[in-house]
Amino acid sequence: MAKTVIILGSRREGNGQYLANKIKDRLESKRIISDIIIPGNQKIYICTGCMDCDTKGVCDFKDDMIDNIKKVENADTLIFITPTRWNLISGDLKIFMDRLNPLYTKETLKNKNMIAIAIGSSCKDEYSSDKALKSLTNFAESASMNVLLEEKFNNCLKFDDIKKQEEKVEKLLDKIEKIL
Repeated sequence: MAKTVIILGSRREGNGQYLANKIKDRLESKRIISDIIIPGNQKIYICTGCMDCDTKGVCDFKDDMIDNIKKVENADTLIFITPTRWNLISGDLKIFMDRLNPLYTKETLKNKNMIAIAIGSSCKDEYSSDKALKSLTNFAESASMNVLLEEKFNNCLKFDDIKKQEEKVEKLLDKIEKIL
């Protein structure tokens, strides 16, 4: 049975949370096991760059990443959802990704599937979600992951603006269902 982990780069109960819950509900209706991880609501230390994980294959920190890494290891597909911050991914998501280095070192991420979703607060031309999406796909490429789908939502400044794009949300859910 397929297992999916949704990693949400926003602690705010807004557009990203709404989308993560919609995805989780759809997956569960198709008997695909899924978990949502919200790094910003967890105790996760910032990587110090000590590089011990390169030699030991595990991080020295004892925090919530221990359980997160197990979930990521057991997942077939990772769905990253990030709000855009200065055209980049959120800081919480970046910290989470940095702390996945032990999995990179052991090549555990290799050939895992990834779905990348960026949610921009403004129109595409003003503050683009393109660069945030590119950051996610660059991460996947570096880890030798398979990017199955890239999607972006713009004009989502207020916490529920994504609901104005319900047709696009439904199309995304259909795409995810088909590829998983």
